[in-house]
Amino acid sequence: MTCPEAMKTRAYVFGVEKVNGYDAWALFTACAAGDMRKVKALAAKDRKLVNAQFWYQFPIHMAVGKGHTEIVELLLERGADPGQSRFTYNSWDKLLRVAKERGHRKVEALLARAMRKRFGYSPGFDALKEAIIARDARKINAALRRRPDLVRASDALGNAALHWSVITRQPGLIERFVQGGTSIDAQRADGQTAVLLAINKGCDYWYRDTRRRSHPSIRNLWVIVGNLLARGARYTISVAAAVGDEEGVKRFLEKDASLARRLDSSRVSPLSHAAREGYVGIVRLLLEHGADPNLPEDLAPDGRALFEACTGNHVEVAELLLEHGANPNAGVDSCGCCLTTVGLHHPEASRPMEQLLRKHGANTPPYAMSVKEMKQALRAGHEVVRHEEFLGNVMRKNSPGLLDLYLEKDPSVPYRMHLHAGIAYPRSPALVRKLLAHGLDPHLASPIPTPGGNGVEPAPFPDQR
Repeated sequence: MTCPEAMKTRAYVFGVEKVNGYDAWALFTACAAGDMRKVKALAAKDRKLVNAQFWYQFPIHMAVGKGHTEIVELLLERGADPGQSRFTYNSWDKLLRVAKERGHRKVEALLARAMRKRFGYSPGFDALKEAIIARDARKINAALRRRPDLVRASDALGNAALHWSVITRQPGLIERFVQGGTSIDAQRADGQTAVLLAINKGCDYWYRDTRRRSHPSIRNLWVIVGNLLARGARYTISVAAAVGDEEGVKRFLEKDASLARRLDSSRVSPLSHAAREGYVGIVRLLLEHGADPNLPEDLAPDGRALFEACTGNHVEVAELLLEHGANPNAGVDSCGCCLTTVGLHHPEASRPMEQLLRKHGANTPPYAMSVKEMKQALRAGHEVVRHEEFLGNVMRKNSPGLLDLYLEKDPSVPYRMHLHAGIAYPRSPALVRKLLAHGLDPHLASPIPTPGGNGVEPAPFPDQR
């Protein structure tokens, strides 16, 4: 294991909380090595370290993979929450599978117990889940006749019956499950309640059937939001911001102004919810009460409000956020940055937004640059050359001329290759030979093993919004 470059800082952010990157890496390595004394000391030093994330993983992934039972137990007691793994990509389900596959029975039992306690996990829930996905009322009835308790259970990601009703867009099931005993405000592993899931367009990384425009399910998720609220779902400032209830947001802030600066249970700010829908008045109100457009949020260490505004091409909202210091180069994991998202979603009408972003310092990211543009950036010593994805995109271009120039400007390239596993690797024998000639060591390992994962970044899904 090699400390990633991104963690060599005392202000490291990959999730939503800032931690000392050196301490975070020390905890990763201590968990892998089974060093209980060091794990205890680091966890006591800063409680946030147990949820320091790198590439969708936490220290607990290291301990589970190695079968260090006592360390796993300690981390869980100190609040380790793999449900926060981005996109739930390396969440509880994969940890449980790794423990089982590697024969770590005590670790498996610890995880299963924690999952039951935190979100009602039951292996038997899959029968009800499959019936809901199949949209088959008879199978749903049969599953509940056999196991009536499943109405209060969830799958390994914390999705209960109501979550699956939202994901599969079946509002007709909501009343049945609420009356049957499903908690309407139950949080799944990533913190989303059914109503937050509906506000976020019912998006789930692992189930995408309903994203197809040809799918027969309901298209307008606000119908489901209203249904859930009518059945008693909690009305929070996030919900008020998302539905455009400016008077409601104002009432929340009059009672507690700090709500403008807090994330909801799914680690998203009310500012981002309002910005996504283009509600200028609510955005202004939240900013006046101290909302920070750069506050780290889920999938977005530099804040996501501006990105959401750009995705919707809400120019007035974006201008307001930029005036309040929003980072014009902010992005969302696997979904691009402010510049690229407006171009993707509004190719015929993106120019005003793009000009606004450029005016405030937005740069074309490496993954959107041509070979010519990358060469120009290298010659000019532009700051984009230091972007964490620049190296990987040089490799993707598969251009010997570009690599020659990069090596000339930065001889350390071959020695940094292993620090970008899954992102930076040469795409041709010619590039391999060139890198070997300049000192590439093919025996160097990637920074961190990936128990339960495949070492590949989640595929982007631009239609998620």
